[in-house]
Amino acid sequence: MKIYLIESPPFGVHVFSKITMPRLGLPIIGAFLKEHGHEVTIYVPALSEIDWEDVYTADLVGISSTTSTITAAYAMADQIRAHNIPVIIGGPHVTFMVEEALGHADYVARFECGEQIMLELIGYLEARGTLEAIDGLSYKVRGKIVNNLPRKKLVNLDELPFPDLSLIVGHENMTTTPIMTSWGCPFDCEFCSVTTMFGRKYRFRSPENIITELKNKKPKNVFFYDDNFAANRNRLKILLRMITDEGIKFSWSAQVRTDVTKDPELLDLMARSGCWQVYLGLESISQATLDSYDKAQSVQDIIDAVNLLNIHGIKSHGMFVLGADTDTKDVVRDTVDFAIKHKISTIMLNILTPLPGTPVYEEMKRTSRIFDSRWEHYDAHHVVFIPKNMTPYELQARIILGYARFFSLSHLIKALFSMNKVKIMLSAWGYTTMRAWRKDKRNKSYVKWLKNLKRGKLR
Repeated sequence: MKIYLIESPPFGVHVFSKITMPRLGLPIIGAFLKEHGHEVTIYVPALSEIDWEDVYTADLVGISSTTSTITAAYAMADQIRAHNIPVIIGGPHVTFMVEEALGHADYVARFECGEQIMLELIGYLEARGTLEAIDGLSYKVRGKIVNNLPRKKLVNLDELPFPDLSLIVGHENMTTTPIMTSWGCPFDCEFCSVTTMFGRKYRFRSPENIITELKNKKPKNVFFYDDNFAANRNRLKILLRMITDEGIKFSWSAQVRTDVTKDPELLDLMARSGCWQVYLGLESISQATLDSYDKAQSVQDIIDAVNLLNIHGIKSHGMFVLGADTDTKDVVRDTVDFAIKHKISTIMLNILTPLPGTPVYEEMKRTSRIFDSRWEHYDAHHVVFIPKNMTPYELQARIILGYARFFSLSHLIKALFSMNKVKIMLSAWGYTTMRAWRKDKRNKSYVKWLKNLKRGKLR
């Protein structure tokens, strides 16, 4: 069959607007379907415009989505189905919002193993097999929603094919190669949907399997897509030793926790194997807030980690989540002060966002604190709930000012004078992205709307 896979894009200017790197679900599905004889094309709007006349020749279209991109996914699905082409949507949002999703798509792939679900669905469309036999699939029969049995989780990730990035239209525009080495996370932060989507059991590919992919793709720059690249430190040490022992040279970055710096051997291996930056889930500089998130991390852990990373020449990208019930109006100012004082390279001031499938969403929905149901605003850049110690507008305005302070023009000029290419790149990224966000008409309208809302009316 002729299969088209589409990654739905976010609306307007977004923190990842200039990052030309696809999520890996579709390239894995594409590689798997290609192995089974199907013709596959993948569209990622960040890399290339979608040729809709091309898409309308498909036998089946699969759309990958997140909560902040689901509005675009639904619009695409409606448009494609109008041409009598069946559509299946997958991703964390639709996994927890099946009824909503089936208002726009013919099928929903829940949780993981989308490649198996797609292959079996193709078999059904080719008059081989039945819908009822496809575990993990949801659909409608005579207007009634049918949720088939959950699919068993994949135990051995080595069984997955390497993501085929060449199937993506515009793949030559990619500057960084994304690689996934694990699924799941043993931690369980209140605002995160990773554990509800993939579970707390840490599943990983073997170091040998990862080395083979690296040798095949010969990347210059790699971003390891794992939610927690160092959740199993011993396993990571083995991988990094193999990379250095076999002389595989590339620069890399990954998402980790501060605990990586508590292992001197691991930190040294990271630096020697080409790590230039880590994305740290710092979340907060308030211990009360960290505890409310079930973060299992202290403020001192953050200070020590950033200091050690700087000593090893590894940049730190601090990701904070602001707006918890323990946060006051000064939280953004204090966070930026902290980041500047402790020389965190770059930051993300994410707004606490109640994503479907998380405990935060369930609690805020139960207490009627969510006032905006437009999913495109669930991107950690827009306030969609009522904070406890400030108005939504106060939190939104302080986030904007916080970004302006950290990624200021003077910050960029200092970076230029440092003659450090990486520092210049990161400073320029932050400065230009946040200026673009503030100038975007949708965002300006949203901030104005929040300002005009009365706290009483929101309730």
